[in-house]
Amino acid sequence: MKNGDYVYYKKGIIFSKAPHKEKQLTENICLDLINEHKVWFIRNTYDFDSSEPTSFWYVVKDSFGGMDELKPGTRYKIRRALNLFDIRLIPVELMREQGYKVYKDSFARYKNTTDVVASRSLFLAGINEYKEGREFWGVIDKADGTLVAYAETHCKEEMCDYFMLKALSKYLSGSNYPFYGLFYKMNEYYLDTCKMRYVLIGARSATEQSNIQSFMISKFRFRKAYAKLSLTYTPLLRMAVLVFYPVRSHISSLKLQALLRLEAMARGAI
Repeated sequence: MKNGDYVYYKKGIIFSKAPHKEKQLTENICLDLINEHKVWFIRNTYDFDSSEPTSFWYVVKDSFGGMDELKPGTRYKIRRALNLFDIRLIPVELMREQGYKVYKDSFARYKNTTDVVASRSLFLAGINEYKEGREFWGVIDKADGTLVAYAETHCKEEMCDYFMLKALSKYLSGSNYPFYGLFYKMNEYYLDTCKMRYVLIGARSATEQSNIQSFMISKFRFRKAYAKLSLTYTPLLRMAVLVFYPVRSHISSLKLQALLRLEAMARGAI
């Protein structure tokens, strides 16, 4: 295992490469990684796309059937979006100019989230940071050139991760449907044009504040790719998990709730 295969994520570390590349780790390796990265826990997922259902999964799509595979209502909304918006890969300069407004506004829709809205300077620093395989997609209003929504994608090892999706709240109501057009164009590009093995809209969430995965399954024929989940903690955090797990439904801390929910997934309890 190479240094950098696991990266920092919310006080822990997770695999940084394509999920089908991750292998089961021994407890000793997990503890060594925790000590090396100076974090509280490691999430190890393996047996990606198992035929046996588990309590943890990734949401993926591995084929593109064009409009024919979609329901009539979805096709109508895609065509509506394509008429209203220019949807394409965009340069980082446009993200610097208009991305933060979209990013900040999008948080108005979230409830019970543990995420913190970044300042403009931190947002721009992240945009300027080089990341191999990173691309930006924009949904641009044809009428006035406004960036209505964007996606950040990470392409690696024959797959593409739809890493971040943000939109101006006012465009999500009414008959605009920016995400319908965006997802269709990205699916077409990565699966049909680039011939990726699959595209990914994330793993099962420990907070479940977003319904994007169920939306992609019902509207765009994504599916669950089951995987096994193992969590290894520092001794102190392990003790805390053992104490609080039986009373997790009474915990008020959103961050602790999320961790205990992840533990429940690892145990196959939910």
